[in-house]
Amino acid sequence: MVLLLGLAAGTARGAEGDLWGGSVGVTSDYLVRGISRSNDQAAAQIDLHYLDASGFVVGLFASNVRISSRWPSSVELDAFIGYVWNPGRDWQGRAVLTHYAYPWSKKHSGYAYDELNLDLSFREWLNVHVTYTPDAPLISPYRGLIEVTSQSAEVTLQHRVLGKLSAAAGAGYAFYNGQEPGGYGYWSVGATYDLTPLSLVLSYVNTTAGAKALFYNAAADDSWSGTVIWRF
Repeated sequence: MVLLLGLAAGTARGAEGDLWGGSVGVTSDYLVRGISRSNDQAAAQIDLHYLDASGFVVGLFASNVRISSRWPSSVELDAFIGYVWNPGRDWQGRAVLTHYAYPWSKKHSGYAYDELNLDLSFREWLNVHVTYTPDAPLISPYRGLIEVTSQSAEVTLQHRVLGKLSAAAGAGYAFYNGQEPGGYGYWSVGATYDLTPLSLVLSYVNTTAGAKALFYNAAADDSWSGTVIWRF
């Protein structure tokens, strides 16, 4: 997500003083943990956040979405608040609480939810990301749209390979509770070309069979995505 990429770019400078920042991006597919929120179509995204010298961060993220192919496109609007800290010289931690909302679409509005994100990064090449959602939206074959608790964990590695070119790889697992619990694995490999303040990102994303059981055609299946991000 542009949200996390833009926030990561700003936090490295946050200790120097109060900071307004953000990003504008276009991606060929809005993917979250291997699940498309734009029906395999392009999405425009914007992030705006404020980070003060103590580590407090607050902001907004917006993207166009289309959760079902039978629905028209709409807008996802996310409000987040959190805290950034440095437990050691080479480490950075982030705890962010986000509310995901779809205020301009009655059909999408049932998919609103809250999420707690915990991140720990080492020297900008290792990132461990854990999430907890108390009200994750999920389609049940027998009960329609329901809310369940869910958890996920993922690890991402990034390394500069040549000049402005970096390679990245990540893998994670998401689990959804409830009367019909299930989970799935997801992973990605990709490359980023840094033309600060512009970045070009190309990624390959795939998921295990459990993703299709939970999210049907929205699950990534040997999918490629390209993203252009401008940070400010």
